[in-house]
Amino acid sequence: MVNWVFIIIVGFAVFFFFKFSNLRYERVWTYSIAVLLIFLLFTFFSVVSHNELDIKSFEGFTSGLKFYGSWLWGFLSNTAKITGNVVNVDWSGNFSNLTG
Repeated sequence: MVNWVFIIIVGFAVFFFFKFSNLRYERVWTYSIAVLLIFLLFTFFSVVSHNELDIKSFEGFTSGLKFYGSWLWGFLSNTAKITGNVVNVDWSGNFSNLTG
């Protein structure tokens, strides 16, 4: 039941954003926010189902939010570390072994 309520709330939020947004690059912002909301929705339910949490009660829902917040923080932290490592890689290549 709570899953459907959450999906309906997200749906209304997306609908109202589409209805009342009048940005210069409306399509880009609209699609970006829609993709972000879909990402958050699916990852939340993935974390909740993977940890076998019951989110039908308020305590279970807050526990699910805590698990999801922890997962999301770890995801963003790992993304930052990977990005930092990619920036530090020497991408110039080693051309000393070329035969010719």
